Amino acid sequence: MTGVNRVLERKIDVCFGFADQNRDGVIDSADVLTLTARLIAAAGVPFDSPKSVAMLRVGAAWWEALRAELDVDGDGRIDPDEYRAGVLRLSGAQAGPPGPGALAAAGALWALCDRDDDGRVTAEEFTRFHRALGLPPGTAGLAFERLDLDGDGTLSVAELAAALWEFWTSEDAGALGNWLFGDAFLTAAD
Repeated sequence: MTGVNRVLERKIDVCFGFADQNRDGVIDSADVLTLTARLIAAAGVPFDSPKSVAMLRVGAAWWEALRAELDVDGDGRIDPDEYRAGVLRLSGAQAGPPGPGALAAAGALWALCDRDDDGRVTAEEFTRFHRALGLPPGTAGLAFERLDLDGDGTLSVAELAAALWEFWTSEDAGALGNWLFGDAFLTAAD
């Protein structure tokens, strides 16, 4: 395994942990629905709001894409090896600009976080996102500081979508997108 692939592996493993909501060692449709519901609840928007409905659709589409692309044995569950191998394969194939599906998913996620619909995510809104992922307190502040390049106290939805894409595709351990989850990627590397 090359050092470059090891960077992506560490990031993929961190995200597997986010998706495996019941901590049973596999990702299934219930895990994805639970994660989606946690993100909606953390954002503090009603479950029947247009933002929530969009996020639920993204969650359902994400599960279908995961199942179709990564569930090699067809058992309706994705184990860590299936997840890592599949995401590594897909990230290599998707190294160019994000496609429409990825942009729609990222847009729905960050629009959900942007509670006041001003096109910007505040530190408080970003902290809610981190809380939904179960990241330790303080992680959001560190991540927010790193990502807020102009120091204006907000992150644009477009900047966050680009950072998310960079997280999933960059082989560079120092890539800015790696800070989306605070130091979770870095601590996983130790």
